Parts: sequence; C-alpha cells; structure tokens
Amino acid sequence: MGRIQQLLDEAQDGQAFANLARAFHLPVEKVEPAVAVMAGDLIARVESSMASKRSLAGLVELLGKNIHLQVLDNPIMLGATSTQVAGNKVLNVVAGRSEAARMATHAATTAGISEMICEYLLPVVASMLAGALAKENHAKLDAIIGGTPEGPADGEASEMLQLPRASGGGGSFSGITSGTVAGSGSNESRYAELAEKIRRGGASDPAGEVRRILAETLGTSGGNEPPGTNSGAIRSLLAGWRR
Repeated sequence: MGRIQQLLDEAQDGQAFANLARAFHLPVEKVEPAVAVMAGDLIARVESSMASKRSLAGLVELLGKNIHLQVLDNPIMLGATSTQVAGNKVLNVVAGRSEAARMATHAATTAGISEMICEYLLPVVASMLAGALAKENHAKLDAIIGGTPEGPADGEASEMLQLPRASGGGGSFSGITSGTVAGSGSNESRYAELAEKIRRGGASDPAGEVRRILAETLGTSGGNEPPGTNSGAIRSLLAGWRR
C-alpha cells in the first residue's frame, strides 16, 4: 500500500469514504473508485507540476494552509464552502480548469456517477490529498524552513454549503454540512517564505530537497519524468480500496 493511499484510507478514523458517501449521498462502492481515479490523476498532475519551480512553490504555499489538514481529518469539512474554495485552489496550482474537467469526467465514467457530482467531489479529494502531503511532510519541510513552528489559530465556524441536488450512481446529493472547525494555521508565512526561496533559486535553492520529500510520499519520480496519466497509481488505489 502506497503512503498516500494509506493516509487517505486512515483518514477520519478510517471512515473517510463512508463520510464522503454520506456527504454526497452516494453508495460507498461508487465513492471508492471515483476517489481512486481522482487521486491517481491528481498524483500524476502533482508530479508533473513539481518540475516547474513556480508550481512547486505554489504547492508549498498550499501545504502551509491548515485547512487541508482539517479536510483530511474532519468530516464536518467535506461539504463546507471553504473546502470547495481551498480544493479549487489546489486544482488551479496542479492542474488548471480544463484538466480538472477531464479528471471529473474520467472519475464519473469509471464510477458510474454524474459529472456534476464529480465536479464537486474533485476539489474535496484535491484538498484531502494536499492535507495528506502536509500531514506526512510538515516535520521535514519545517526542518528545511528552520525556526519553531507556531500553533494553529483559534477555532472559527465553517460556512454551510448547499450543493445542487442531482441523481447519479443510485443516490441524490444535497451536500449540507456545518459545524465548528479550527481556523487557518499561523504558519502560512513560513511556508510562503520557503516558496519564495524556491522561486528565487540560487546557491541555497531548496527545490530539489522539497521535490525529493514530496516524491517519497507520492511514490513518484519527483517531477523528473515526462508527465502522463498515472494509470499504475490508479490501479493500485482501486485494488487497495476494494473490499
């Protein structure tokens, strides 16, 4: 089992897929292949984006935002408006609009659910993937940054989100969740500083080390091979999540 797969599988006390199924009013057996396809495609896009210093820096900035850890760990966040916003920012950095649309179509076709539902599910999965990368690598990235990380900010309420009701895959989706979750972390400036060092380059350029760290978690080459759909990762994720 790959490390990313393990982190997603263990998320929310091992109930992340069941929680996603409830949030999106889908059977778990539809959610699992959809998430597997999305995760595989996202891993491929993250890998290819890391070859660009600009994209790598953007990814580092995302990993400094506490919201992605919240989405990974807290089922309340799966339908929050802030999750859609945060997840779309991840997609903007690693994929772009047309590629995100292709990924949603790919997942919908594979899992047998509507494209509209997959368009809302994809940003959630993207945020969860960013949360998994952050959770696994914060200590290593903090070591590159140096200094002492600060704790998270005080809690703040998440927004309520009403998504369109649509049939697909044996269920309908209304997608309302609400509750109180932790606010954004106060370490964003430290990760922004690391991102700026990557952009500037020079003798102390940390880009190579950051690529190596993230590639170990992703199970990829670290952006050093030509990009392409990560079909091997998708097959592995599907096999690992089938029960």
